[in-house]
Amino acid sequence: MILAQQSLAQSIRALVRRPFGSRNGSRGMTLIEIIIVIALLGTLMAILIRNITQSQDTAKEDESRIGMGVISQSLQMYRVHNNVYPTTAQGLEALVSDPGGAARWRGPYIEKEKLKDPWQNPYSYNSDGRKFQIISGGLNGMVGDADDIYFPPKEEAAGAAPAPAPAQ
Repeated sequence: MILAQQSLAQSIRALVRRPFGSRNGSRGMTLIEIIIVIALLGTLMAILIRNITQSQDTAKEDESRIGMGVISQSLQMYRVHNNVYPTTAQGLEALVSDPGGAARWRGPYIEKEKLKDPWQNPYSYNSDGRKFQIISGGLNGMVGDADDIYFPPKEEAAGAAPAPAPAQ
């Protein structure tokens, strides 16, 4: 038993001294060992970069939802003063400058810079004067495809103004 423990201890010491050593006692790593280490590092870096970029996309989507919430509050204030929301034709610009048809306009209700999403594309706006919908084109900036972000969210937007047809 003691002999086996000594043999095990010697093997561990040998591995600590020469973790990549060869039988002939030369030091260093073989080409195969270097390739394996580089492949492992490359795989870890690819996973890390993918996770970071996904986190950035999610953060921009959240930022877009928050921005649409701020616009919604400005639209509510516009409605308090004018009894209706700006029409689709007047657009979100009615929050920044007097659209001409609003007798009691008291704006600006929001800064012009806040009318763009995190990807620097203007928000789309639809309204019939009673309900509204704000849409961000998402990462690709095109309204009408799968990455669009809606306010109010689609499941809550049953009574909201309809979404525009996709641009062609």
